[in-house]
Amino acid sequence: MSLSINSNIAGSRTLNSLNQSNVDMNSSIQRFSTGKKINSAADDASGMMIADSLGGQARGAAQMIMNANNSINIAQIKDGALGEAGSIMQSIRDKVLQASSSALSSSDRGALGQDIAKSMESLGKLYEGTQFNGQTLLSDSPGLSSLSQIDISSVESSQASLKMVDDAMEATSKMRADVGATQNQLASTINSLGVGMVSSYQSESAIKDVDLAQESMNMKQIENLRTAGLFALAQSNAQPKNVISLLGQMAA
Repeated sequence: MSLSINSNIAGSRTLNSLNQSNVDMNSSIQRFSTGKKINSAADDASGMMIADSLGGQARGAAQMIMNANNSINIAQIKDGALGEAGSIMQSIRDKVLQASSSALSSSDRGALGQDIAKSMESLGKLYEGTQFNGQTLLSDSPGLSSLSQIDISSVESSQASLKMVDDAMEATSKMRADVGATQNQLASTINSLGVGMVSSYQSESAIKDVDLAQESMNMKQIENLRTAGLFALAQSNAQPKNVISLLGQMAA
């Protein structure tokens, strides 16, 4: 083995390895502090791109779930309003059916007409007041138009009006059934989106998040390399002095 006092090749190599160990240690500390094994594109360019794409998909699914929940809230408000509308229409039907009797006097029909008018007013306010975030939900006002034509001034007109009420109640029930079906569909959509969102977050985590146990082992290995490097550097720096000392002994 050749000995030299002008160049310390071994020391340069050892110093380079030691510098790399310091870089690796800083990276390991960063992974511990952030909890992520990919903190920049330099760590894993393709991995970061895939993880960012998965994260975007998960956040998109989360927003879609929020939108679907808002739609369910709207549907629930509509369902409640239509249920109340059905109750008001049933009350109107009872009065129209009562007016179909020939035993009623004109004053009786007048009193029933006033009750029906009040119910119609309540129905109109119900439709107008059914809103979500300032948006009217029952602008089509099912049955309101036809029910405004109710006439109980005679037995014949009362019987004809009875069919109007029945048709309005049927239309309201159908609309309520459609709202219920929409709620079920939205609930199914939320469930599917939730599964996809969790899957995307898990996949993103598997790519970006650090395994603390594995990183602890990695840090310990880097510490061992640094310790060995410092010892090797000290030995390589001492080599020229040892050569000079040896030469001195030989000259003596």
